Amino acid sequence: MRLFFGFCLLLSHPVFANSTLSTQIHKIDSSSVQGEEALVFMSDGRVGRISPFNLELIERLKSAQETNQLMKLTLSDKTEILSAEEDSSKAALAPGEEISTSLLEYNSSVIKSIDEARSIFRDHRVAKEGETQCFNRAQVWAYDWRVQRNIYSNKIWIFFTAKYIRKYTFEWWFHVAPMIHVNVDGVIKERVMDMKYARGPLATKQWTDIFMKDNAACPTVITYSDHADYPETGSCFIQKTSMYFYQPIDLEFQEKFGTVKTGWVAQEVRQAYEEAFGINL
Repeated sequence: MRLFFGFCLLLSHPVFANSTLSTQIHKIDSSSVQGEEALVFMSDGRVGRISPFNLELIERLKSAQETNQLMKLTLSDKTEILSAEEDSSKAALAPGEEISTSLLEYNSSVIKSIDEARSIFRDHRVAKEGETQCFNRAQVWAYDWRVQRNIYSNKIWIFFTAKYIRKYTFEWWFHVAPMIHVNVDGVIKERVMDMKYARGPLATKQWTDIFMKDNAACPTVITYSDHADYPETGSCFIQKTSMYFYQPIDLEFQEKFGTVKTGWVAQEVRQAYEEAFGINL
């Protein structure tokens, strides 16, 4: 199983000169344009680049993807992957057991007013300084709301296409944030609660505009392959899930095997609190 280490979606540039990280390989996208670099989608959400002529390194990473091997990568300040070797220093997170083979209906809570939504937004747990992972932050915020406020929230995922990543030399392939349903003047509306990059609850387009350099409208898809199989279509895609979904691999498993997360996985929750907030449960 591909699992996530490192961090995802920082907006600062550049990434660190000759930085080293441990991650698993989610996908390798080879361009149809002759001589154009291959994109390596890492499990932490980052995107690395490899010359199409570096066949030995490409094959090594393809093998790591197939075996779900944790790799230690060295990247240049241009996000070019300079070297890759197996990393046996970390144990992979075990697959979660809180799954069901039936597509149970998920009933989201409705926040009674936008003022209450703003209050929830302001009263969030603050992540530790430095690099934190978007999926860990989202997991902790959603878990806090469920335990402390009895709120059944959702998550909203934005996936950036290979076309967009190449055009803007973008460094990430996904981002995730919590989402709630709010009664706004008698109408139930979705509001994204991204406490890392926003100052309050946002409509979906307001949220995606933070990340989209071309101001693209991101269509909403139902299944993971609706965007994963079309890397050259558009700039971005949106997918929505329950609060229990932790990583994109959960979305893939739902489509491939019909398994749906219906509860918290203790090991994932512990990892999220520790890595994003420095809290040991």
